[in-house]
Amino acid sequence: MEDRLFTPAVVALILLSFVMGTSEFIVMGILPDISEGLGVRYSLVGGLVSVFALSYAVCTPLITMFTGRYGRFRVLSSLIFVFLLSDVLTLVSWDYWSLALSRVVTAASSGSLLAVGMTFVMDLVTPRYRAKAVSWIFAGFSISSVLGVPFGTAMSHVLGWRSVFGLILVMGVATALLALRTLPRLGAPEGTRGLGGAGRMMRDPRVLAGACVTVFGAMGMYVIYTYITPILEEEIGFPESVVSIGLMAMGMAMLVSNLLSGKIAADGGGLRTVRLTYLVEAVLMFLLPIAVVSAVLGMADLLLMGLLMYLFNSSVQMHLMEIANRDYTEALTLASSLNPTSFNIGITFASLLGGVIYDTVGINSLGYAAGACIVVASVMAFAVCRLCRGEGCGTSVTRFRRG
Repeated sequence: MEDRLFTPAVVALILLSFVMGTSEFIVMGILPDISEGLGVRYSLVGGLVSVFALSYAVCTPLITMFTGRYGRFRVLSSLIFVFLLSDVLTLVSWDYWSLALSRVVTAASSGSLLAVGMTFVMDLVTPRYRAKAVSWIFAGFSISSVLGVPFGTAMSHVLGWRSVFGLILVMGVATALLALRTLPRLGAPEGTRGLGGAGRMMRDPRVLAGACVTVFGAMGMYVIYTYITPILEEEIGFPESVVSIGLMAMGMAMLVSNLLSGKIAADGGGLRTVRLTYLVEAVLMFLLPIAVVSAVLGMADLLLMGLLMYLFNSSVQMHLMEIANRDYTEALTLASSLNPTSFNIGITFASLLGGVIYDTVGINSLGYAAGACIVVASVMAFAVCRLCRGEGCGTSVTRFRRG
C-alpha cells in the first residue's frame, strides 16, 4: 500500500477502464459502418447498445457473487483473458448474431473486471487517496468517450469498423501485461463463507438505497444523453458539422465531473453534498425545454448538466465498498459491482423511458422526465445519509469531513 495516487498498479487499472470504455462506447459511433458492413438494418444494429447494457446489468452481479470466494488476482486474470477473447470474437464476427453474442461476452467480462479491479484499490493506496483512485478509474471511461470514441469513429470510416476492434485488442493486450505485472497477488476477501453474506448485504437498506442513488441518477441523465444528438440538431439548431464539437464538449464536462466526484468523496461532504447537487441538476433539466430556444443557453444548460452528471460516482462506490469491507467482507467483490451495475440498469430504463417520451409527447419533454428521475435520486441520497446516522452504521461519504 503506497501513500500516493498514481502508483503503477492504479495506472494499470485506469488504462484497463479506458480500454473497456472504448470497447463499450465505440459501437455508438460506428453503428452506420457496422450496419453497412454486415448488411443489416440500422435499427437492428442499434439494439446492440441495449444488449450490452442488459448483459452488463444481469451478468456482472452474478459473476462477481460466484467468484468472490476465489483469489482476486486469479479472477482478474481470468476476466482479462475473457475480455480479450470477446474482442477477438467481435473482430471476426460474421453476422449480426455472432456480433451480438460477442457483445454479451464483452459486457459480462467488462462489468466483472471493473468490479474486481475496484476491490484492489483498498490494498493499493492509503485511505486518503482511495476515493480519488476510484474517481480516476471511472474517469478512464470518460476519457474513452473524449479520445477513444472520436478517434475510433474516424478510423472506422477510413479502414472499416473491424480495424477499430483490432486496435482495441492491441491496446488491451498491452494493458493486460502491465496490469498482471503490477497488481498484487491478492487472495479472496477475508471472511469468505459462501453466498450467505451476499444475501444479507442485499437486504441492507443502506446498500439498497445507495444503489438506487445510482439507478435514478443515471436514468435521469441518460433520458437526455441518449438523445443528445437530436437535441443538438433539432432543438438547439446546431448544423451537423458542429454537432461533433458539441459532443466533445459534453465529453470533457463529463470527464471533469468524474474527477470532481473523487474530491467530493474524499473531502467534500460525499453523499451529503451529492444530494444537493442532484437538486441543482434537476432544476437544469426542468429548464432545458426553455433554454434550448437559444443555442448559447441550451448548450450552457447541457454542459452544466454534464459537470454534475457523475458527481455521485465515487461517493456511492466508496459507500458500498466501505459497508462491505466492514460488515460483509465475504461480499466485497459483489459490493464493488453494484454501482456500475446500477448505472447500466439506469441506462436501460432511461432508453425505454426516453423512447416512449420521444415517440409520444416529443423530444422537448425529455427534460421534465429527466428532472423527475433526478429528484428521486436526491431523495435516495437523503435516505442513505439518514440510514447512516447511527453509531457504526455510517461511512466516510455520509458525514462531513472537518479540519
